[in-house]
Amino acid sequence: MIECRLCHKQEVEPLIDFGKQPIVHNLLDAPNLTYKKYSFKLGVCPSCGFLQLTDYIAPEILYENYFTVSGWKNQPHVQRLIEVIKHTTGLNENSKLVEIGCNDGCFLTSLKEDGIKNLTGIEPTKDASTIAINKGLDVHNTFFNQETAKNIFEKESFDVLVTRQVLEHIADLDDFMQSINFVLKEDGFLVIEIPDCDGNLEYLDYTLWEEHVNYFTIFTLKQLLARHGFSVIHHETTLFSGKALIAIAVKDKTSKSSAQALDFELMKVRKFQTQWTNFCLLYTSP
Repeated sequence: MIECRLCHKQEVEPLIDFGKQPIVHNLLDAPNLTYKKYSFKLGVCPSCGFLQLTDYIAPEILYENYFTVSGWKNQPHVQRLIEVIKHTTGLNENSKLVEIGCNDGCFLTSLKEDGIKNLTGIEPTKDASTIAINKGLDVHNTFFNQETAKNIFEKESFDVLVTRQVLEHIADLDDFMQSINFVLKEDGFLVIEIPDCDGNLEYLDYTLWEEHVNYFTIFTLKQLLARHGFSVIHHETTLFSGKALIAIAVKDKTSKSSAQALDFELMKVRKFQTQWTNFCLLYTSP
């Protein structure tokens, strides 16, 4: 059995095998070249309900450069998000904020235009980080993990940590969350924006992506945060690249995960699996 990246139980069950697929962003340099294909399998942990890719591609392959950068996307929800962050965390011109996976710095720029001055970013891709740095932003071109967190920052440096459309890409969730805990002040706030997998489950949407190794709902996200000492104080959904889930959490050593809704979560997952099987049978029958 495969170990769950969230709860670490050796119980992850195969759910859907999409076969071997090429990387979406890796375009060919010449017509005579061929795509390299990778295994694309979705699994579920029956203990915590977490949906995840059981085989994933090394980050060094996926994130050297991006095909598109965030600044090219229409993000109409950003100004509201900034207002929500300010009202829930007390973010002001004296606060220190770091964005993990800041891409080309478009969100940091919006914060700067809103009067937030003490801004830092982390971005692993060369093309996006270069754009951000050329904007005059304080951005480090590196992956965010415990080693880089300790090398770049002091312990408990920031009041607010933002990570938008990043957590779904992270293969080592424990290392990522421990790194967040290292740089975030004891009473600090964590702002997460991720694709909401409830949208996939509700609408039977099978357009998954090899870069997204984790498929969170609010149920599984709360479990991850509780395991690492965070309590969610606000969450909402919005339309951005499909359905997006926004959660704001605070460091809370007393936080505990709850499995009260596990049966309902697994029921949605089983329906997702069954309908995929029915769909395949429909279109492969003679």
